[in-house]
Amino acid sequence: MKNSKISKAKESPTKVFESPADVVVADMPAEQKAEILENWENEAHQLQAAADERMIGGEPSRLAEVRQAIDKLKKVDSLKPGQ
Repeated sequence: MKNSKISKAKESPTKVFESPADVVVADMPAEQKAEILENWENEAHQLQAAADERMIGGEPSRLAEVRQAIDKLKKVDSLKPGQ
């Protein structure tokens, strides 16, 4: 994955990836995947807080999806040889 696309994904993951699971299988180092998923998690928390306060409507929270992707990334990374 090109550095410009990675930078864009770090700023706004939803503009580059359709789902958190897509980040896990992307062709980039695990550290960058983790950073993108962390940013996505922060966005999801902010959307959830806004929804809880009825400040926005319609867009469902993807927090559970993001957390599943983070857990999967941790498992995949821990299974790599030499770690």
